[in-house]
This record gives sequence, structure tokens and C-alpha cells, in this order.
Amino acid sequence: MSTWINSARGGARAAASALVLAGLLSACMMPAGLGLNPAAPRTVAVAGGALNLGAPQGFCVDQSTLRDDGASAFVLFGNCAALSGNASDPVPAHPVVLTAAVSAGTEVGALSESYPQMTEFFRSDAGRAALSRDGNADTVEVLDISQEEELLLLHLSDSAPMGGAAVAEAYWRAITAVNGRILSIAVLPLKDRPTDPETQAQILRQFAAQIRALN
Repeated sequence: MSTWINSARGGARAAASALVLAGLLSACMMPAGLGLNPAAPRTVAVAGGALNLGAPQGFCVDQSTLRDDGASAFVLFGNCAALSGNASDPVPAHPVVLTAAVSAGTEVGALSESYPQMTEFFRSDAGRAALSRDGNADTVEVLDISQEEELLLLHLSDSAPMGGAAVAEAYWRAITAVNGRILSIAVLPLKDRPTDPETQAQILRQFAAQIRALN
């Protein structure tokens, strides 16, 4: 995959691979109820220890969703108290779930140089197919794409189902690079407990900042 990063198109393709990983795994693995885990950890090391993933206060690793083959990884973060079954454990300030997908990639400077081309790609049929939970471009509407420093922020709507949990169609995703890996993170609000778009975007920024702080 490293050869893809030698061009702007390569950056888009590398990011798309992380998106495909995130979409396919989240669609297949999103639990109907967060898996009970008395020792739900706050952080997890993936990609052979090359990258540490963690989320804002109140979110813990749902270990039943963790997939890590050394080159790529996926994990979902949910409500710590719900995961552990312990009401005294912390809970998030807002009812959302978070996902992180990792693939081999490049440094953030090299990736951010290709953000304009990536924006064009994600507005195309191929890009929207990469963003879709079921690989179908017709399910995705790109509401907005913007760049904030090292983050490419995508406000999206996806009508494709997502496993067992009922999540809202509209959500936020960010793409960046950390420790030479492409990172795609998402904030998914629950369908029956909506969270406004501005709050979702702020949680996404906090999520990205937490991962950078861990690395």
C-alpha cells in the first residue's frame, strides 16, 4: 500500500481502504447490545503495537468487535458502564458509538497534501461506494467535506443498515494519519437518541485528539 502514497490518487486509495474496512466490519459486527465485558479497557494497542487507540471519557473498547491482523485493525468504542455491566463506571456525555479503522499508510503531512484530491474522490461514485456500509454508492450522500489542520472531516448520510444497532443515517467521519498509519474514525449517533451534528463533530475532534495524545 505504501506505493499508493506516492501520488494524490494514492492517498485517496489508501484512505478508501480504511473506509472499506470500517464499513464492512461495522456493518457485520455492530452488536445489537454492547457485549458485556467486566474489564472493558479504555485503550487498545493495534498493528503490532504500532498504534494505540482510545476514546474520550466514558468510552471503552468493545473487545467483541476488535479485529487486528497486524496490517489493519478495527474496533468499536461504547459506553463503559454498558460494556462492563457496572453502573458506577463512567458513561459518555452523549449517546453515540465510536469506531476506528486502521490501515497501512503514510505520515500525516504526506496524506494531508492529497486532501483536495481525496475530497474530489469521495464525492465520486467510487468514493461514495467506499464510504457506504454495504459498498453501494447510492446509499451515501456527502453532506459536507472540510479540512481542519491534519483532519479531513466528512459529514455523511448512509441509508445502508449497520448490523444490530439502530444508528442514525447522518454521522461524522474523519481521516488522518498517525504513526505512519491511515486512521478513519467515526461518530455514530443512535437513531432513537439523536445527537446534533455540531456535537457529533466536536466528539470526533476529541476522539482524534485522544488518539494523537496516546501516540
